[in-house]
Amino acid sequence: MSTIKGNYSNEGHAFMFYASCHQRQDQAQNVNDIAIFEQPLPKNMILHSTFVYIEEGYFQCLWEASDVDIIQQYITTTLGDVCLHDYYSVDPITAIA
Repeated sequence: MSTIKGNYSNEGHAFMFYASCHQRQDQAQNVNDIAIFEQPLPKNMILHSTFVYIEEGYFQCLWEASDVDIIQQYITTTLGDVCLHDYYSVDPITAIA
C-alpha cells in the first residue's frame, strides 16, 4: 500500500523525514486493517508511504513533519496500543528509496 496524504504548509517550520515501524500485538488481527489511518492528519504532517508486510504482521511509514513528537502523538491517538511503535529520523540525502 502506498499513500500520500496530509496537510503541507511550511509556515517557516523546518520539515524533517521520519520512519515509523509498527508491529501488531494481536497476531489474529489483520495488519492491513491497522495500517489505514482514518483520522485526518494534523497540519504540518505528511504521510508519504506505507509499506505493509502481511506475513510478518507489521508495517512501516515514511513521514514528513516539523518534529517526531507530532507523529508519535498522532499514531498513539490513532492506533493506541494495537501495535508496538518505533520511530527513526531519515536523512533524505543519503536514504535510498
